[in-house]
Amino acid sequence: MSSVPAYADGVTTSERREPTNDQLWAQPPVGAAPAAPGQGLAPYASPAPAPYIPPAPAALDLPAHAARCDRTQFVLAIVSLGVGVPLTGIGAGVSGLPGLLVVWIGIVLVNLVYGWTHRRP
Repeated sequence: MSSVPAYADGVTTSERREPTNDQLWAQPPVGAAPAAPGQGLAPYASPAPAPYIPPAPAALDLPAHAARCDRTQFVLAIVSLGVGVPLTGIGAGVSGLPGLLVVWIGIVLVNLVYGWTHRRP
């Protein structure tokens, strides 16, 4: 009986053996000519494709009032809500219903004054 297991029969031949670490990392000798390219490889590098440049967007025909979009009303509404929530808690917590009313009447007045001064003709 042989000392080699049955499953290893023929596995250690040189054509089936994986390369060792030294073989994988072996460096060519100094001054050696570079190897010829392998089968199926081009002998030169192909040029890089041209970069994609998207087309310019078409000009839109907008009415005069739509060309200048005023977003300050939207910003004021968001800021009013953002300030209104904590001030509601503070005003109602400190002085109850009168404090709550003072806070929201003040916020409404600020929005009304802004809306009145920024009306469209």
